[in-house]
Amino acid sequence: MIKKLLLLSGISIGTIHLTAQEKVQWATPAHENGIYSINLKGIVLEANPQAGGRISALKIGDRNFLTGRDINATYWGSSLWPSPQHIWNSANLAELDNEPYTAAIENNSITMISRKDKKSGFVFTKEISGSKADNVFIIKYTINNQSDSIRKVAPWEVTRVFPKGLAFFPKGKGERWGSMANLAEDKNGITWFNHDNNRIPAQHNKFFSDGTGGWVAQVNDGVILVKKFPDIDITDAAPSEAEVEIYSNAAKSYVEIEQQGAYEELTPACSLHWEVIWYVRKLPAHMKAETGNPELVTYVRNLLNDQKK
Repeated sequence: MIKKLLLLSGISIGTIHLTAQEKVQWATPAHENGIYSINLKGIVLEANPQAGGRISALKIGDRNFLTGRDINATYWGSSLWPSPQHIWNSANLAELDNEPYTAAIENNSITMISRKDKKSGFVFTKEISGSKADNVFIIKYTINNQSDSIRKVAPWEVTRVFPKGLAFFPKGKGERWGSMANLAEDKNGITWFNHDNNRIPAQHNKFFSDGTGGWVAQVNDGVILVKKFPDIDITDAAPSEAEVEIYSNAAKSYVEIEQQGAYEELTPACSLHWEVIWYVRKLPAHMKAETGNPELVTYVRNLLNDQKK
């Protein structure tokens, strides 16, 4: 049993309410050979506490929707980072990103807790569960400030997927920026990014954008991942960061689908809480993953609306 952190004070910066509690049927997590997993109708989320508590796989049959160590030894799977990146010089903080977490199954949830990061004083907690009624994975992140100083931070989920896919999300306020800003397109209130190797320079590339509605979607080979999160105002983003960010590495071997929560002040012993919901579905065979396809947008919105009922 993992000993829960004693929090002297706390703030909550985003909870998405699922179906009424009495209707929720939780999937039972499994643990084998150091890997924790949740199976929802044949879609399996795996978490590896020995590798920074990251989500290490999202399997549909024999295929992993996420990229693994074979693609990049450092940046793989899905991680939680503290934002903004420039304050910490590198988001790859060892205790939080790649060193072992303690882990256990508690109340139908995979609970993983990091060590205290030497530089920031942060401790990360990740609680992952699966709702069988809604067929979604619920990820609850906690950042606890165990330093002796006031810290300002935003939660940042970085999910690495294969290239040549299609990302899209509702356009927010202002203009996007970054080296890939001109490679994304806005159509009917939706920002689209088609990862075309022929158009992307062989360098590290990224674009930053405000969103609205609190979701971002990624399609690869007929499978869609929709990440739902609390929407934030453009003024609440961390300095030099944005609510939605898309990154392509120089080798063009993976793409990061990223979203961030609000930039908050944490006094010592204070925590923030951030909830993200993952929907994974096989798209209907007739639905084309094309920039500007309104069917894709309708599909995502219907998916999110069905979950609210």
